[in-house]
Amino acid sequence: MPATSSGAPKSRKPRPSRARGLRTTTGCLTCRGRRIKCDEQRPRCATCVKSDRECRYASLNDAATSIATNGPTPPAYPGASPAVARSSITSDTQFTHSPELQFDSPLTTGSVASMPSPNSAPYEWYDLLAEDAIQNVAKYNLNLDVEKPRRSQRETPEREDPALDPQLRSPNQDLDDQLESPNSYAASPIQDQRLPSLVQNHWNSAEVIPLTGDELILFQHYVAVVGPILDICDPTRQFSTTVPRLSVHNLGLLKSLLAVAARHLAALNQPSLPQPTNIVNPLLNVATQYYYETLHYLSQNLNQGSYSKSREIIATALLISTYEMFDAEGQYNNGAWERHLRGIFWIQRSQNNNGECKDPLRRAAWWAWIRQDSWVAFREGRRVLTIWRPLRRLDDLSPDELCLRIIYICGRCVDFASNEAIKKYDVETRIDHAKKLTQALTDWYNILGSSFQPIYKSRSPTHGGFVTPTWIHPPSHAAAVQTYHFSRIIVAINEPSVGGVEDMRNRQRLLDDSVETICGIASAHQGKEIPAAMINVRALYAAGLAARDPVKQACVLDLLEKTLEITRFPPKSLLADLTNQWHTQR
Repeated sequence: MPATSSGAPKSRKPRPSRARGLRTTTGCLTCRGRRIKCDEQRPRCATCVKSDRECRYASLNDAATSIATNGPTPPAYPGASPAVARSSITSDTQFTHSPELQFDSPLTTGSVASMPSPNSAPYEWYDLLAEDAIQNVAKYNLNLDVEKPRRSQRETPEREDPALDPQLRSPNQDLDDQLESPNSYAASPIQDQRLPSLVQNHWNSAEVIPLTGDELILFQHYVAVVGPILDICDPTRQFSTTVPRLSVHNLGLLKSLLAVAARHLAALNQPSLPQPTNIVNPLLNVATQYYYETLHYLSQNLNQGSYSKSREIIATALLISTYEMFDAEGQYNNGAWERHLRGIFWIQRSQNNNGECKDPLRRAAWWAWIRQDSWVAFREGRRVLTIWRPLRRLDDLSPDELCLRIIYICGRCVDFASNEAIKKYDVETRIDHAKKLTQALTDWYNILGSSFQPIYKSRSPTHGGFVTPTWIHPPSHAAAVQTYHFSRIIVAINEPSVGGVEDMRNRQRLLDDSVETICGIASAHQGKEIPAAMINVRALYAAGLAARDPVKQACVLDLLEKTLEITRFPPKSLLADLTNQWHTQR
């Protein structure tokens, strides 16, 4: 025992056992999960502020339970809502093989407050629809015999503070003044007389809504082509099976389904050569007409609380976003598609939907949404609009769930490449983030089963021996592998380099491997299917960003052009974007 200067022995406080005394039962959940000291400042403790982590506190009930049991609360079940998920302490073993579970939610540092309230989120989304419907008429010089859409009279929803995050703000706060008259609601001239069993104040039809011959063609195109695009990574095929069944009992969902089918057919039938501006594809007129009719239905039913929280409105919102995706024509920044992705984000949050919720349709809509938002965020240089983090370990996921997990990891890689992240973090922090993302990608890839491996590789490489056509089946697993290589390229080309020549060579070998794999999968015959081709377009564009050799660049450009001929989305301006990127690198 050490002695003091006077020679008297100094008493030592008894050291608490590691089993009890060193385990804190207070503090934020993040510090408790990391087993470090927390100063318990709110809303964010000093430790989380310093490390730029999400700071989460358990509710009083959770804290009481944790203290009583002298241990962490069990992890929430897969279908838990975000509120439950945030108040649960994830065990250390969950982080062992799933570093992506530790990623900070990018929008939790104040931006959540800028979202509309749960009650007003559907109305904010309606405003987006109304604005875009008017713009579509002007955009295509359409002569539709409809009035400007108006909303039913209701209490004014809570409005946002204009100083809040512009990324999540509603784009037009004065739209009510443009669209609503001082008088009570006046019905749109679009009237549908096919609902004899639709009772007032009830938004679903008890009987199947009849379809005309032309509508049946559009309906079948949706089921055969558009639905599978949305279902590429969903084994339950919610948008190909469940949504059509729901739509024949809900007029708003049916109109949105017909609108997106008509818009996609218009894209597929668009001539390769530019047409005179006075010639309008008649399918565009049909698509916009159904868009208006969707809007009219919403104006009549948004006041019904059960509808604003329904599966039907989630499916309608996702279909309208897909409509805007096909209508984007290569424009992303502040476009209608971008605004609708924010609108769906609001509605998803108002319903507590996420990638692990119980309802298969809500879950499928969330994954289809984040896949769209990740691409737009990548093209815009912004972060992905998600504040949710998965709770389940990689070890606990089925092969189909692993296909979804890589979509989430891809979103985090897009965050890493965003303009905000590049400006915000110093070199050391970005290198650390890149290592975590690379580890998450490596762990995901190493846990894959045999179904993710090729069942066929050509013995005759194409494009001068550079590309080996590779067939991975099922298509969802091929899409997952493409998304993995897309993500790996994004991280590699945005990671700061401090390792000298050898580090650059290793990185280029990694990029070359991803480029070859992406091109091999895209060149296989499954690329002729539109759902798989949609994923291949994105992966090929990333491969083009990584290709340095002129031969490989020419190969990527050729494959991308052929794939765009299949999808007709995005437009071929993507080729010019890639070519310009190469010119700036020389």
